[in-house]
Amino acid sequence: MKLRSVVGLMAAAMLSGCASFAAPAYHGPTSDHFDGTHFHNYVRTRDAQLDDALRSTVRRIFRQNGRLPNWEDVDTDVPPSRVMGSALRVTFVNHATVLIQTDGINILTDPVWSNRVSPVQWFGPKRRRPPGIRFEDLPPIDLVLLSHNHYDHMDLATLRRLVVAYHPRIITGLGNAAFLARNGIPGAQDVDWWQTTSLSSGVRVAGVPAQHWSARSLNDRGRTLWLGFVIVGSGGPIYFAGDTGFGEFLTMIRDRFAPLRFAILPIGPIRPASSMRPRHLSPRDAVRAFALLGASSGMAMHFGTFRQGADSDEEPLDSLRVAMESASPCADRFWALGNGQSWRVPALDSSAARYACAVNAAGATTLPTIPSARP
Repeated sequence: MKLRSVVGLMAAAMLSGCASFAAPAYHGPTSDHFDGTHFHNYVRTRDAQLDDALRSTVRRIFRQNGRLPNWEDVDTDVPPSRVMGSALRVTFVNHATVLIQTDGINILTDPVWSNRVSPVQWFGPKRRRPPGIRFEDLPPIDLVLLSHNHYDHMDLATLRRLVVAYHPRIITGLGNAAFLARNGIPGAQDVDWWQTTSLSSGVRVAGVPAQHWSARSLNDRGRTLWLGFVIVGSGGPIYFAGDTGFGEFLTMIRDRFAPLRFAILPIGPIRPASSMRPRHLSPRDAVRAFALLGASSGMAMHFGTFRQGADSDEEPLDSLRVAMESASPCADRFWALGNGQSWRVPALDSSAARYACAVNAAGATTLPTIPSARP
């Protein structure tokens, strides 16, 4: 069947299911990123054409793009029940799912244990490798952070399992709590960009800007908020970017939360560049973002699990290696963990030396002007 015919069938299928899949519209006061009807980025980005998006989806489902990275030697992690005090242990489950353990709290970002990230489990992007932690081996989960409502970040089946097993607190962007409640996941908390909420342990979580978009069907684009998070604990701030492109908001995050101890940044997809790059960090942009943030250390995510865009399987890691080679002295601070690999993150380096990698990697970047952050 020709690609155009497949695209047409997919569009018809998605349109027929819009009513059941769509997120309800958020209603609230206008702001510098909400016009009363839709959310938008600080710097407006061109909307990708629907046909381009559907073509990319078809390609990533049906086309075999190169070899898989050789991670078979990495064991599935069995994390400890708790990590106390300022110690920080992170495990790359895979894609955007990271287990963060610190201050006696277990945090999951954008948890996905399903086999497909799609409105239906019989069609759509299929998992290329198993989660790096078996669901049964998870420690008690206290907090779930959801960056936005795309299917590869907000997996309803996994969230329902987590609620039954652990009753975690769920924090997400404006408008998403209503959608979750409608789908049997009550009690989530909505937060806005720059809004902070406290946990009982004294740890604080702040929503921070991201440059991306939201949608679960063809008619709910921009109705709910996308965001990243900064977790502020005893060992120093931890930044989880979610899905995002490169922008001046990164300097705003740095200025509000410096010194950052750890940054978790996506490295793809990047093709086709016209629709992907405005809303996704390429490996090179991730290295630039890491340098701009001035974090002590960091890790890559959003690669190697679900086929996305037109990237080949090896491209994110190969491109990251090239970017790191030209970003010394950042190279020993930013890592791509293997599937299921864990890392005992070093303590916060509060000296001026931690900014050394920012000069070349971030200093040459010209960023557009955006509104000042709200207090």
